[in-house]
Amino acid sequence: MAVALTKRRLNAETAETAEKLSFKKKILSLRSRRSLRLMPLSFLLLLPAGCAPQPVEMSETREAMSTQVTVTAIAPTEAVARRAIAAAWQEMDQCAFCLNRYRTPSEAWLKRDEQALKDPAQRPSDVWRINHEAGKWNTAVAPITTTCLAAAREVWDLSGGAFDPTVGPVVELWRRAAKENRLPTDAEIAAAQALVGMQKVEILIADIPREPKSVDMAPPGPNAPPMEPMTASVHTVGMAKGMQLDLGGIAKGYIAGRMAQRMKQAGATAGLIAAAGDIYAFGERPAALAREGGERRWIVGVQDPRFPDDRTRLYTRLAVRNMGVDTSGHYYRGSTIQGQRYSHIVDPRTGRPVDMHLVSVTVVSLDPAIGDGLSTAIAVMGAEKGVEMVNKITGVECLVLEARLKEGRSIGPDGAPPADAELVAHRSKGFAALEIKPSE
Repeated sequence: MAVALTKRRLNAETAETAEKLSFKKKILSLRSRRSLRLMPLSFLLLLPAGCAPQPVEMSETREAMSTQVTVTAIAPTEAVARRAIAAAWQEMDQCAFCLNRYRTPSEAWLKRDEQALKDPAQRPSDVWRINHEAGKWNTAVAPITTTCLAAAREVWDLSGGAFDPTVGPVVELWRRAAKENRLPTDAEIAAAQALVGMQKVEILIADIPREPKSVDMAPPGPNAPPMEPMTASVHTVGMAKGMQLDLGGIAKGYIAGRMAQRMKQAGATAGLIAAAGDIYAFGERPAALAREGGERRWIVGVQDPRFPDDRTRLYTRLAVRNMGVDTSGHYYRGSTIQGQRYSHIVDPRTGRPVDMHLVSVTVVSLDPAIGDGLSTAIAVMGAEKGVEMVNKITGVECLVLEARLKEGRSIGPDGAPPADAELVAHRSKGFAALEIKPSE
């Protein structure tokens, strides 16, 4: 598989750490190309001859992001491994604080209480504020949010709109209809669709003058503090009234990539972040910790969608390094209306749930955020068009499983195909090279 993923991405991460960008109050082009760089930390161990340390592998699991998240770190020492895992959790919490649309404010915050406004625990997420202030066009957000939005816009562009993080109004319509056990009307769907469109989301990053501080007025001299930039980078997001942003289809992959970056900075030489179907593996196992006949890459299983309750039933296994693996399926999530099962994935172009017979989509990508979003896009596009799209993107591969049911059989109430369903596999050109053969 090719090793370079070229993609259109807003380079907002630079502004997050050093405020080095100079945009002078103009909208960035979100179609500029860049590559996600997760740079390992180099260090030197000065040890007596013959006393090389044994690498350590540690894992921790938490309930987060509406699922179980497991972080595994491989590092030279136990202390470094613990530090890397702690850094990953800290990054996850910071990202979720910004991107979770369901993080609502306290009553005191809504009433603009002075103390509540200063308390981060009472503050809503950036995405909640963007939705709440839709129509005002100037919601100030963190660079984390604009960077994730840039990845979402890239997938929206690559997929021709099959992935659209503004599909929220249509999703909410189907959720309400399911509670009422009725199908939405054509008029309701049309009204909800009118509020969908990533092209309507405006992202602005600008350098604005900041208020001078006393340190700026300090007299020059050998002990004078360093001068700070006299401008501050401000990130804002705006969209039309009634629109609703939901980054749930890309956030887990995006967050996993950021967690890996923090782990490397903390000294981890390799690691894995697993959040349900979203996985990112970086580096490789040292020889002392190799698995299965010396395999040093990370082994990730793709579950058989016919047996969603049995994680030991795998359709295939993959060996990866420095890649994200995202698998999307219809099981567990979804709704039943008048006895008919409907997917939780809605086509933003039609306003209707996607075909349930496309039961599993696995995307392997150098950028876990892009892979996360593309798995949803392929579920919307269908197997043939989805694989065709992936074959045009360097650094991305996919496996799409389509269920063919026997006469009289149907998709189960949990969204999974029956055990006797035939699975037809659609692979991109390079996917087979990632698979571990049964004899391996």
